[in-house]
Amino acid sequence: MTFVALIILFIVISLLIFMIASFALFSVGLFFELPYVATDAEKVKTIIKLSNIKKGERIVDLGSGDGRLLYAAAQKGAYAIGYELNPLLVIITMIHANLKNLSNNVLVKKQSLWEADLKTADVVFVYGRKHTMKRFEDFIYKNCKKGTRVTVNSDKTITFPNKKPISKENGIYLYKV
Repeated sequence: MTFVALIILFIVISLLIFMIASFALFSVGLFFELPYVATDAEKVKTIIKLSNIKKGERIVDLGSGDGRLLYAAAQKGAYAIGYELNPLLVIITMIHANLKNLSNNVLVKKQSLWEADLKTADVVFVYGRKHTMKRFEDFIYKNCKKGTRVTVNSDKTITFPNKKPISKENGIYLYKV
């Protein structure tokens, strides 16, 4: 084989390995109760608007995915903490936080969202599925301090079954503990 052919073969094999590894890491979510679902830009804007984030507040994103809500909260001056089990998404979030100069305000923990420390949260972001919303409601109302604002992205889900939202816009519901 010629040198050029070896280089091309190396590049093709490297790309295949990268694609297989990426697929494997993203498919990890399929085995969890809550797989990765990206929040579209319009919903991110609505979540940030309804949350009324103030500089210095502490934000917790339960299942932070690729970090887009963390970045948006950090850009408002908040300290944003995400909980995410997918190691590839944790790495992607921290790389983007560094590239966006937000690493001082963004932290993502490779940890189950059900182990999240909500006691100091001023705002909590939730995206769940129909079968998890009651559990989210119980978890949040048991662990958050009084006055915590909670935004629920109801895309293809139901909202909290036993609580009434104080505001609703674009499929996003705002609650106050």
